[in-house]
Amino acid sequence: MKTNKKIVRLLITVAAVFVTVSVMQVAGLFGWFENKSYDMRMTATADNFSPSEDITLVLLDQASLDWASETLGWSYPWPRESYAKIIDFFNRANAASIAFDMLYTEPSMYGPDDDRALGEACRNFGRVIETVYYGLQDGEINDDGVVEYPDPLYPVDEIKNNAAILGNVTSSLDKDGTARRNRFYSTSPLAEPGLAVASLIVGDDLPDLKKIPLASDGGMYIRFQKSLDNYIPYNAEQIIRTELAIEEAEANGVEIDLTGDEYLELEQFEGSHVFFGLYAPGLFDICTTPISPNYPGVGVHICQLDTILNESYLFESPLWLTLLIIALASLLGSCIGGLTKQANAKSVVLEVLLFLLVLGVYIGSTIAAFIPGLIMPFASPLLAFVAAFIASLIETYLSEGKQRRFLKTAFKQYLSPTVIENLIEHPDLLNLGGERREITAFFSDVQGFTSISESMTPEGMTQFLNLYLSEMSDIIMNHGGTIDKYEGDAIIAFWNAPTFEEDHAKRGIEAAMECQKKLVEMQDELMKITGKPVKQRIGLNTGIATVGNFGSRNRFDYTMMGDTVNLASRLEGINKQYGSYTMCSKSTMDSAIEHGCTFDFRNVGKVAVVGRKEPVLIYNPLSAAEKSVLDGFNDIFLKAYGLFEKGDFVEAKKLFESIADRDPVSSKYVDKCAMLIKNPPENWQGFIQATEK
Repeated sequence: MKTNKKIVRLLITVAAVFVTVSVMQVAGLFGWFENKSYDMRMTATADNFSPSEDITLVLLDQASLDWASETLGWSYPWPRESYAKIIDFFNRANAASIAFDMLYTEPSMYGPDDDRALGEACRNFGRVIETVYYGLQDGEINDDGVVEYPDPLYPVDEIKNNAAILGNVTSSLDKDGTARRNRFYSTSPLAEPGLAVASLIVGDDLPDLKKIPLASDGGMYIRFQKSLDNYIPYNAEQIIRTELAIEEAEANGVEIDLTGDEYLELEQFEGSHVFFGLYAPGLFDICTTPISPNYPGVGVHICQLDTILNESYLFESPLWLTLLIIALASLLGSCIGGLTKQANAKSVVLEVLLFLLVLGVYIGSTIAAFIPGLIMPFASPLLAFVAAFIASLIETYLSEGKQRRFLKTAFKQYLSPTVIENLIEHPDLLNLGGERREITAFFSDVQGFTSISESMTPEGMTQFLNLYLSEMSDIIMNHGGTIDKYEGDAIIAFWNAPTFEEDHAKRGIEAAMECQKKLVEMQDELMKITGKPVKQRIGLNTGIATVGNFGSRNRFDYTMMGDTVNLASRLEGINKQYGSYTMCSKSTMDSAIEHGCTFDFRNVGKVAVVGRKEPVLIYNPLSAAEKSVLDGFNDIFLKAYGLFEKGDFVEAKKLFESIADRDPVSSKYVDKCAMLIKNPPENWQGFIQATEK
């Protein structure tokens, strides 16, 4: 019954969100968000598309202006004869077309012959596109409701009449001033083609435009390159210098070698669609595109042509698909929001993580779909997903949170918050039993606590333990550890149960080092209570253990058992035999380093602890200060330890003695060597069998 009610509430939420968001989508309320998401997708996928090899870009840049001024005496504006030279060059190269993104609306300041020179070059080539400019893409509606167009800006007659075709250079802009699409033809009565289509017309390469997908406003979506530099642009200087050299060679009746770096070879431009534009400071026009707010204006036409040549078209998601995606987003958001059976913090966190995962997957899907050309809806599905998720989350909290809060209040006096949360999520854990899991076990003990406690009053003992255990426990739990139990001054804890923590060894090491650091900081405060310095020994081991509820049917603890746990306990005690205070096994060190632990480790040696015949490698994690000190004598220690392993106790002892005053571990090895010299082992295997825990 409860489940059925929850399903009904979920479906009501889905329906309400779907209808609301769908109406907003059809009404066009997401236009701004869709445009910005479109820009993001364009930028994210631009590198997946290489520019067409059939497009050539020529720029009039500052270097060309400087060269022409110094070499030819041209100041800007250049004589139109200069552009005639460029046309002649590409005529020789048999280029498919050349489009000038320039306006020649006034007669040349160099005289009529200058205009005639450019007109003659246009006529000779026969595939030159000159420009017409309206100042806006669409006509304006006057007070009488009649569409009016501004007077077009045409080139002077000498140029206009000799061009193969006039191309419209006015780009289509969205309300935010961004060029995302461009029409094939202007909407004026003359319907001039844009530069891209004009290039295909004069190059006799025009595809069936009816097969190209268009946006609802009649414009074609353009696939922009990250930069026009992707087309490896040439500058005007290179073209003109090569053309002048060819003309001079022809006048002198000699051949010219164009294979060097100074000139350009004609063959590389055969069949290419050429665009000429301005790119010098203060000259070139810029426009806003999905890629950049400072994109060269000619780039709109180049990228439109590129999109057509590469057939890398973009098309909008049909309405039925958009509505289906909104419906699925509403359903999925509601399901995730109502996924938990209990409205607790842990479940909410998991739901939020799943929510973010799905959110990321959808955003990634819109980017991935953009590559083959599908423009999926962005804002409306995300709004539907978020709204449905939040609504279901609130509904779950209101309907089920009351029961959860009752259970938590009832158990908090008896169980730790972590175990309570786990029990609420998984009531079956109330049964006796456990599971095998890799954990990192932690044992700590105060050095000489018996003698310390003998000098304290019961009140002082209570004050000391409460302060010490609270500070150390907080550090352990802040690193995600579970406190197993306290045994007097000893703390027993572990990581990776009941919650999963892949980096549990790293967490354990970091907690141990922070505990040691905190103890140093607390010394003055603790000594006021104890009258003596307080130090602690810590042992850590990582391995498989059994964790779960153990005890009787009426009373049990969530704890850990197994050889992994026993070894961690032994390592805590082994510290005493090596003059150290924090010790871990090799398995703990390896796992911690694998998961990004930044502490250094010192190889102390190997020892067979009580209860084990096989030795274990033992290590001390080091703070930066400890590592700095160790660097001063570690080579000697390693050499001494190598002799110790081989059984050369006399020589090893000498080396250990040389650094014993600086290294407590070496000091302990001096004692071990002395003992072994006095009582030589019958069958030395390179390690000592510990005789005490």
